[in-house]
Amino acid sequence: MSWINLRVCVAGPRMAVPAGRKRRCSQIQVGHLLARLACLLGLLAPSYAGAEDPLSDDWQFRIAPYAWALAADGDVTVKGQKSDLDLSFKDIWEELNYGVMLEGEARKGRVGVIANVLYANLGDNENVGGVSIDPDINLFWGSLAGYYRLGPWNLDSEAGDDSPKLIVDPYAGVRYTYLEVDLDIGGGPDLSGDEEWVDPIVGLRTLWQLTPSWGVTAAGDIGGFGVGSDFQWMATGLIRYRFGLFGDDNAQFGAGYRALYQDYSDGSGADKVEWDVLLHGPVFTVGIEF
Repeated sequence: MSWINLRVCVAGPRMAVPAGRKRRCSQIQVGHLLARLACLLGLLAPSYAGAEDPLSDDWQFRIAPYAWALAADGDVTVKGQKSDLDLSFKDIWEELNYGVMLEGEARKGRVGVIANVLYANLGDNENVGGVSIDPDINLFWGSLAGYYRLGPWNLDSEAGDDSPKLIVDPYAGVRYTYLEVDLDIGGGPDLSGDEEWVDPIVGLRTLWQLTPSWGVTAAGDIGGFGVGSDFQWMATGLIRYRFGLFGDDNAQFGAGYRALYQDYSDGSGADKVEWDVLLHGPVFTVGIEF
Protein backbone atom coordinates (compact mmCIF):
# COMPACT_ATOMS: atom_id res chain seq x y z
CA MET A 1 0.00 0.00 0.00
CA SER A 2 1.28 3.49 -0.83
CA TRP A 3 0.55 5.77 2.11
CA ILE A 4 2.58 8.66 0.74
CA ASN A 5 1.39 10.68 -2.26
CA LEU A 6 -1.18 7.98 -3.06
CA ARG A 7 -2.63 8.61 -6.51
CA VAL A 8 -6.43 8.24 -6.61
CA CYS A 9 -8.42 8.23 -9.86
CA VAL A 10 -12.12 8.99 -10.30
CA ALA A 11 -12.65 5.80 -12.27
CA GLY A 12 -10.99 3.80 -9.49
CA PRO A 13 -7.55 2.20 -9.58
CA ARG A 14 -8.86 -0.92 -11.34
CA MET A 15 -11.97 0.33 -13.09
CA ALA A 16 -12.27 0.59 -16.85
CA VAL A 17 -12.35 4.07 -18.35
CA PRO A 18 -14.89 4.76 -21.11
CA ALA A 19 -13.39 5.45 -24.55
CA GLY A 20 -12.61 9.09 -25.14
CA ARG A 21 -12.72 9.90 -21.43
CA LYS A 22 -9.54 10.79 -19.59
CA ARG A 23 -8.90 9.42 -16.16
CA ARG A 24 -8.94 12.30 -13.64
CA CYS A 25 -6.47 11.94 -10.85
CA SER A 26 -5.41 13.84 -7.75
CA GLN A 27 -3.06 13.14 -4.88
CA ILE A 28 -3.82 12.78 -1.21
CA GLN A 29 -1.13 12.94 1.42
CA VAL A 30 -2.12 9.92 3.49
CA GLY A 31 1.36 9.81 4.97
CA HIS A 32 0.80 13.29 6.32
CA LEU A 33 -2.39 12.11 8.01
CA LEU A 34 -0.41 9.29 9.61
CA ALA A 35 2.24 11.70 10.83
CA ARG A 36 -0.33 14.15 12.19
CA LEU A 37 -1.88 11.45 14.29
CA ALA A 38 1.39 10.13 15.64
CA CYS A 39 2.69 13.60 16.40
CA LEU A 40 -0.25 14.64 18.57
CA LEU A 41 0.35 12.14 21.27
CA GLY A 42 2.73 11.18 23.97
CA LEU A 43 4.88 8.26 25.02
CA LEU A 44 6.61 7.08 28.11
CA ALA A 45 8.21 10.06 29.83
CA PRO A 46 8.21 9.86 33.64
CA SER A 47 6.72 13.16 34.72
CA TYR A 48 7.04 13.63 38.47
CA ALA A 49 7.38 11.93 41.83
CA GLY A 50 4.56 9.51 42.52
CA ALA A 51 3.91 10.62 46.10
CA GLU A 52 4.83 13.21 48.69
CA ASP A 53 6.86 10.73 50.78
CA PRO A 54 9.80 9.74 48.52
CA LEU A 55 10.70 6.55 50.46
CA SER A 56 7.50 5.21 52.01
CA ASP A 57 7.44 1.47 52.82
CA ASP A 58 3.74 1.40 51.86
CA TRP A 59 2.60 0.95 48.29
CA GLN A 60 1.93 4.28 46.63
CA PHE A 61 0.09 4.79 43.35
CA ARG A 62 -0.44 7.58 40.85
CA ILE A 63 -2.74 7.87 37.84
CA ALA A 64 -2.27 10.76 35.40
CA PRO A 65 -4.20 11.67 32.25
CA TYR A 66 -2.14 14.00 30.03
CA ALA A 67 -2.07 15.93 26.78
CA TRP A 68 0.82 16.57 24.41
CA ALA A 69 0.42 19.44 21.90
CA LEU A 70 2.90 18.52 19.19
CA ALA A 71 4.57 19.69 16.04
CA ALA A 72 6.46 17.27 13.77
CA ASP A 73 9.57 17.50 11.62
CA GLY A 74 11.21 14.73 9.59
CA ASP A 75 10.68 12.18 6.82
CA VAL A 76 8.23 9.30 6.35
CA THR A 77 8.75 6.60 3.69
CA VAL A 78 6.22 3.85 2.94
CA LYS A 79 6.50 1.38 0.03
CA GLY A 80 9.58 3.26 -1.15
CA GLN A 81 7.76 6.61 -1.39
CA LYS A 82 9.18 9.43 0.72
CA SER A 83 7.34 12.42 2.20
CA ASP A 84 8.79 15.39 4.11
CA LEU A 85 6.99 16.43 7.31
CA ASP A 86 6.66 20.00 8.54
CA LEU A 87 3.50 20.04 10.62
CA SER A 88 2.35 22.48 13.27
CA PHE A 89 0.09 21.63 16.21
CA LYS A 90 -2.83 23.22 14.31
CA ASP A 91 -2.28 20.86 11.36
CA ILE A 92 -2.25 17.83 13.66
CA TRP A 93 -5.28 18.84 15.72
CA GLU A 94 -7.52 19.29 12.67
CA GLU A 95 -7.14 15.58 11.77
CA LEU A 96 -7.75 14.06 15.24
CA ASN A 97 -11.05 12.25 15.86
CA TYR A 98 -10.35 11.06 19.40
CA GLY A 99 -7.56 9.89 21.65
CA VAL A 100 -6.91 8.39 25.09
CA MET A 101 -3.69 9.19 26.97
CA LEU A 102 -3.01 7.80 30.45
CA GLU A 103 0.02 7.12 32.63
CA GLY A 104 0.18 5.10 35.85
CA GLU A 105 2.89 4.59 38.47
CA ALA A 106 3.31 2.25 41.45
CA ARG A 107 6.14 2.35 44.00
CA LYS A 108 7.14 0.74 47.27
CA GLY A 109 10.27 2.04 48.98
CA ARG A 110 12.93 2.65 46.35
CA VAL A 111 11.49 0.41 43.61
CA GLY A 112 8.80 1.58 41.19
CA VAL A 113 7.11 0.85 37.86
CA ILE A 114 5.69 3.28 35.29
CA ALA A 115 3.16 2.26 32.60
CA ASN A 116 1.84 4.37 29.75
CA VAL A 117 -0.99 3.57 27.33
CA LEU A 118 -2.05 5.71 24.39
CA TYR A 119 -4.62 5.11 21.66
CA ALA A 120 -5.90 7.52 19.01
CA ASN A 121 -7.97 7.45 15.84
CA LEU A 122 -7.61 9.81 12.89
CA GLY A 123 -9.80 10.28 9.86
CA ASP A 124 -11.17 13.06 7.67
CA ASN A 125 -13.65 12.11 4.96
CA GLU A 126 -13.16 14.18 1.83
CA ASN A 127 -14.24 14.29 -1.80
CA VAL A 128 -11.52 14.30 -4.45
CA GLY A 129 -12.60 14.62 -8.09
CA GLY A 130 -16.03 13.26 -7.22
CA VAL A 131 -14.60 10.24 -5.36
CA SER A 132 -15.26 9.78 -1.63
CA ILE A 133 -12.02 9.11 0.25
CA ASP A 134 -12.29 7.97 3.88
CA PRO A 135 -8.91 7.32 5.58
CA ASP A 136 -8.97 5.61 8.98
CA ILE A 137 -5.69 5.64 10.92
CA ASN A 138 -5.08 4.05 14.32
CA LEU A 139 -2.11 4.46 16.63
CA PHE A 140 -1.27 2.54 19.79
CA TRP A 141 1.69 3.24 22.05
CA GLY A 142 2.36 1.11 25.13
CA SER A 143 5.31 1.63 27.48
CA LEU A 144 6.55 -0.08 30.62
CA ALA A 145 9.65 0.77 32.69
CA GLY A 146 11.02 -0.04 36.13
CA TYR A 147 13.14 2.35 38.21
CA TYR A 148 15.25 2.42 41.37
CA ARG A 149 15.15 5.57 43.54
CA LEU A 150 18.35 7.29 44.67
CA GLY A 151 18.30 10.01 47.32
CA PRO A 152 16.74 12.23 48.46
CA TRP A 153 19.64 14.61 48.97
CA ASN A 154 19.31 17.97 50.70
CA LEU A 155 20.44 20.83 48.48
CA ASP A 156 20.90 23.25 51.40
CA SER A 157 22.46 21.56 54.44
CA GLU A 158 21.75 24.56 56.68
CA ALA A 159 18.00 24.46 56.01
CA GLY A 160 17.48 21.01 57.60
CA ASP A 161 14.21 19.27 56.73
CA ASP A 162 13.02 22.39 54.90
CA SER A 163 15.90 22.16 52.43
CA PRO A 164 15.15 21.77 48.71
CA LYS A 165 15.71 18.13 47.75
CA LEU A 166 16.94 16.15 44.76
CA ILE A 167 15.76 12.64 43.83
CA VAL A 168 17.22 10.57 40.96
CA ASP A 169 15.36 7.65 39.35
CA PRO A 170 17.35 5.58 36.81
CA TYR A 171 14.92 3.51 34.71
CA ALA A 172 14.85 0.88 31.98
CA GLY A 173 12.04 -0.66 29.96
CA VAL A 174 10.39 -0.99 26.54
CA ARG A 175 8.30 1.21 24.24
CA TYR A 176 5.92 -0.47 21.76
CA THR A 177 4.62 1.32 18.64
CA TYR A 178 1.82 0.14 16.35
CA LEU A 179 0.48 2.03 13.30
CA GLU A 180 -2.46 0.97 11.14
CA VAL A 181 -3.95 2.66 8.07
CA ASP A 182 -7.12 1.71 6.18
CA LEU A 183 -8.08 3.79 3.13
CA ASP A 184 -11.63 3.40 1.78
CA ILE A 185 -11.86 4.79 -1.76
CA GLY A 186 -15.36 5.05 -3.17
CA GLY A 187 -15.76 2.92 -6.28
CA GLY A 188 -12.40 1.19 -5.76
CA PRO A 189 -10.66 -1.30 -3.47
CA ASP A 190 -9.81 -0.65 0.16
CA LEU A 191 -6.08 -0.17 0.78
CA SER A 192 -4.63 -1.03 4.17
CA GLY A 193 -1.36 -1.72 5.95
CA ASP A 194 0.29 -1.70 9.36
CA GLU A 195 3.69 -1.55 11.03
CA GLU A 196 4.87 -2.32 14.58
CA TRP A 197 8.10 -2.39 16.57
CA VAL A 198 9.46 -2.51 20.14
CA ASP A 199 12.28 -0.30 21.46
CA PRO A 200 14.32 -1.08 24.59
CA ILE A 201 15.00 2.14 26.50
CA VAL A 202 17.28 3.30 29.35
CA GLY A 203 16.95 6.67 31.01
CA LEU A 204 17.14 8.95 34.03
CA ARG A 205 14.51 11.05 35.84
CA THR A 206 15.57 13.84 38.21
CA LEU A 207 13.09 15.38 40.65
CA TRP A 208 13.92 18.75 42.18
CA GLN A 209 11.59 19.50 45.12
CA LEU A 210 12.11 23.24 45.67
CA THR A 211 9.28 23.84 48.17
CA PRO A 212 6.47 21.64 49.58
CA SER A 213 4.28 22.83 46.66
CA TRP A 214 6.68 23.56 43.80
CA GLY A 215 9.13 21.34 41.96
CA VAL A 216 10.90 20.72 38.67
CA THR A 217 11.37 17.48 36.70
CA ALA A 218 14.01 16.78 34.06
CA ALA A 219 13.97 13.36 32.37
CA GLY A 220 15.42 11.69 29.31
CA ASP A 221 16.14 8.31 27.72
CA ILE A 222 17.72 6.69 24.68
CA GLY A 223 16.82 3.40 23.02
CA GLY A 224 16.23 1.33 19.94
CA PHE A 225 19.84 0.22 19.43
CA GLY A 226 18.82 -1.61 16.24
CA VAL A 227 16.48 -3.95 18.12
CA GLY A 228 13.31 -2.08 17.13
CA SER A 229 14.14 1.33 15.72
CA ASP A 230 17.69 2.15 14.70
CA PHE A 231 17.80 4.84 17.40
CA GLN A 232 15.48 6.97 19.48
CA TRP A 233 15.71 9.56 22.26
CA MET A 234 13.31 11.42 24.53
CA ALA A 235 13.70 14.53 26.73
CA THR A 236 11.16 16.17 29.06
CA GLY A 237 11.18 19.22 31.34
CA LEU A 238 8.27 20.08 33.67
CA ILE A 239 7.34 22.58 36.35
CA ARG A 240 5.15 20.92 39.01
CA TYR A 241 2.61 22.29 41.49
CA ARG A 242 1.13 20.18 44.29
CA PHE A 243 -2.46 20.78 45.50
CA GLY A 244 -5.36 19.03 47.18
CA LEU A 245 -7.95 17.17 45.11
CA PHE A 246 -10.42 15.09 47.16
CA GLY A 247 -7.69 14.96 49.81
CA ASP A 248 -4.71 16.76 51.33
CA ASP A 249 -1.98 17.60 48.79
CA ASN A 250 -2.71 14.41 46.85
CA ALA A 251 -2.44 15.80 43.32
CA GLN A 252 0.06 17.56 41.09
CA PHE A 253 -0.31 19.66 37.96
CA GLY A 254 2.61 19.64 35.54
CA ALA A 255 3.37 21.84 32.54
CA GLY A 256 6.46 21.83 30.36
CA TYR A 257 7.97 20.64 27.09
CA ARG A 258 8.69 17.21 25.63
CA ALA A 259 10.61 16.05 22.55
CA LEU A 260 10.85 12.55 21.08
CA TYR A 261 12.92 11.41 18.11
CA GLN A 262 12.46 8.02 16.41
CA ASP A 263 14.46 6.60 13.48
CA TYR A 264 12.80 3.36 12.35
CA SER A 265 13.28 1.64 8.99
CA ASP A 266 12.41 -1.73 7.50
CA GLY A 267 12.83 -3.25 4.03
CA SER A 268 14.42 -1.70 0.96
CA GLY A 269 13.55 -0.37 -2.47
CA ALA A 270 9.84 -0.41 -3.27
CA ASP A 271 9.14 -2.19 0.05
CA LYS A 272 11.00 0.28 2.27
CA VAL A 273 9.23 1.71 5.32
CA GLU A 274 10.88 4.50 7.30
CA TRP A 275 9.80 6.72 10.21
CA ASP A 276 12.50 9.36 10.83
CA VAL A 277 10.62 12.01 12.81
CA LEU A 278 11.14 14.48 15.67
CA LEU A 279 7.98 15.13 17.72
CA HIS A 280 8.04 18.10 20.08
CA GLY A 281 5.72 20.47 21.93
CA PRO A 282 4.14 21.53 25.25
CA VAL A 283 2.89 18.79 27.58
CA PHE A 284 0.29 19.11 30.38
CA THR A 285 -0.62 16.53 33.01
CA VAL A 286 -2.64 16.16 36.22
CA GLY A 287 -1.67 13.27 38.52
CA ILE A 288 -3.74 11.94 41.43
CA GLU A 289 -1.93 9.99 44.17
CA PHE A 290 -3.40 7.39 46.53
